[in-house]
Amino acid sequence: MHTSGRRQRGFSLVELMVSLVIGLIVVAGLISVLMANRQAFTLQQSNNFNQENVRFAASRLAWSLRMADFWGGVKPASIVPTANKAGIGGDGCDADWVLSVGTGKQNGVFGYDGGDTFPIPKCVDDANYVKGSDVLVVRYADTTGYDPDKGADTPAFDSTDLNLVPNQTSILLVSGLGQQAALFRRGDPVPKSTLPIATGRYVYPYQLEMYYLRPCADPGANDVCDASDDGGTPSPSLVRMRLDATGKPVSEVVVDGIEQLSFEYSWLAGPDPANLHQVPFAKASDTSWPTVTQVRATFIARSATRDTRVPHGGTFLLSPHCAYAIANDGAVTYPATDDTNLCKDQPDGTYGDNPQQYARTISSQVVLLRNRVRG
Repeated sequence: MHTSGRRQRGFSLVELMVSLVIGLIVVAGLISVLMANRQAFTLQQSNNFNQENVRFAASRLAWSLRMADFWGGVKPASIVPTANKAGIGGDGCDADWVLSVGTGKQNGVFGYDGGDTFPIPKCVDDANYVKGSDVLVVRYADTTGYDPDKGADTPAFDSTDLNLVPNQTSILLVSGLGQQAALFRRGDPVPKSTLPIATGRYVYPYQLEMYYLRPCADPGANDVCDASDDGGTPSPSLVRMRLDATGKPVSEVVVDGIEQLSFEYSWLAGPDPANLHQVPFAKASDTSWPTVTQVRATFIARSATRDTRVPHGGTFLLSPHCAYAIANDGAVTYPATDDTNLCKDQPDGTYGDNPQQYARTISSQVVLLRNRVRG
């Protein structure tokens, strides 16, 4: 018996071309989805980086402000200054500035408006300062107190023993709760109380911290920020100046990626102590320093990586005296503010090459100065 079979055929050229086109469309769609996911991940990563930087900077700054004007239970006016100032401070930020505690002095909190140059002449190189950014100084006694009459391993307090008093800056404060206090140098005898009966006296390391913005995280061997630092892409950074073990000021990065910074201050005022009101926040030059009770810090954090998918333009208002706008083409302008815009006319490159390619996050916090509001 003969069975006839149907002749088998392959794909025609037209069918093959149609299949290829459909396959390419599907692959292109998958690639587009993957690229969109990657770009979204990169953007979210940049936002997370910004938020983490702001969170850390705000936490560090808030801790310092809450310690401001802690002097072991006495008022700043009751502190006797030290006569031994040799080697303390440096150019501009000299010993008198470092130890500005007492009647008519700066004491626990003091701020400076931003400007074209660093507001304390010769203290910080102008190349290491982000023009227009505010500066904040905090002074206080450290948290741990030491018995002046006996140490951990010695019968008497030894201010030269670094193991006994860690984190000291060569400047110490001996204070009696509600009595009197005195500053002295490491290695000098602990000042004696002039009171007939002195109780509750402790020795605290004296601390000074100054917060400001630097145009780069690592200024390199020459210690001066320029376009070659941070791998050729300088990263503006929040910097803390503190005192080292000899009483000299040293600067260290708290967190990088902080592009601009503003400080404002509020205080209590009124016709009499029973009728006080909180004054609206003001810039440093308009502040009544002895009565400041609140500090508002506003940060703008910039992402570490570029995002070229979409422009990140916007207007960034830090305070009535600091604002700037970045257009989608990268142009930087300075809007009119209620006060003089201290952040205007920045040098080229302050906000990075093609600033519209960086995501930015703005954050503000208010810190209550607890050592002042508690009286």
